[in-house]
Amino acid sequence: MRRGVAYLLAVALTVAAVSYTALAQPRTRVDMVRARGKLICGVSGATPGFSFPDPVSGRMVGFDADFCWAVAAFVDVPDVEFVNLTSANRIPAVVSGAVDVVFRTTTVTISRDDQVDFGPVTFYDGQRLLVRAASRIAGLDDLNGARICVHSGTTSERNITDQMRQRGFRFQLITFAEAKQAFDGLVAGRCDVFTTDASQLTAFRSTAPNPADFKIVGKEFSDEPLAPMYQENDSKWADVVNWTVWGVILGEELGITQAVARDAARLAELSGRDPVAKNFLEAKGGAMLRVLRLVGNYGEIYDRYFGPRQKTAITRAGTRNDLASRGGAMTSRPFR
Repeated sequence: MRRGVAYLLAVALTVAAVSYTALAQPRTRVDMVRARGKLICGVSGATPGFSFPDPVSGRMVGFDADFCWAVAAFVDVPDVEFVNLTSANRIPAVVSGAVDVVFRTTTVTISRDDQVDFGPVTFYDGQRLLVRAASRIAGLDDLNGARICVHSGTTSERNITDQMRQRGFRFQLITFAEAKQAFDGLVAGRCDVFTTDASQLTAFRSTAPNPADFKIVGKEFSDEPLAPMYQENDSKWADVVNWTVWGVILGEELGITQAVARDAARLAELSGRDPVAKNFLEAKGGAMLRVLRLVGNYGEIYDRYFGPRQKTAITRAGTRNDLASRGGAMTSRPFR
């Protein structure tokens, strides 16, 4: 009798312990986002081409904004809440958990990687100089004594400082919280040159009343691989963000456009003849099919904001932003 009671007691304690352990398991961000029904995504909100309010609808649009929508579609939530972040508060926002992910022209660096985790590179960039069209400045070697506008807390600020000190130049660094403010500083004549990633220089130049009043000069003098970032040590959430980025790239590699993704007959024909495409479209319950239907593949996202018909056009062919199969650096991972 005593043995029976002891056995039942042991079973009850085991069940209780297992239940407690299960309940004590921390919720992943995937669980939080799905329970919330929307993705909270950090962006600049003021960088033409990357994330900015649509002048007609007021809706947040841009290359980075589309990646926010892509992640939301991957986890199958219907909404995105955009949070505008500065260079200074973007990493604290990730560390505190105030945002789920940040797509904000952020360069992957080893010091930042000590605080957050990075996803795959979405845009390869490099720092250059923007000056007035009449300026005699043609590159870094012409900046002795120059007044330089730059946004603070960025790799751009550190890169230009290193370049000036390396040359032993006198210079005045005029810092701003945001890149747009630094560009406005150049327009207002507060500085001789504005420096940041070449893509942003192109984008801000396009917003000037007369873009021909300004020119981008000099060679790229830094390597700026831009990538999404999220909290450290959440592998399930990292999988969501990473496979979303790789998925839009693979979508372009496979020729699956937004129009194809919305056409059941073309999808059936494609899946029937290409097992790679079939696996891709069926993985994770059709997660990438939702993404492609909503925002299209990588090439479509790129062309929507930086294609040849856009004011913020940035050549892609022959750069690392092209597919690896065409000589670039953009490549996916197998969806098996």
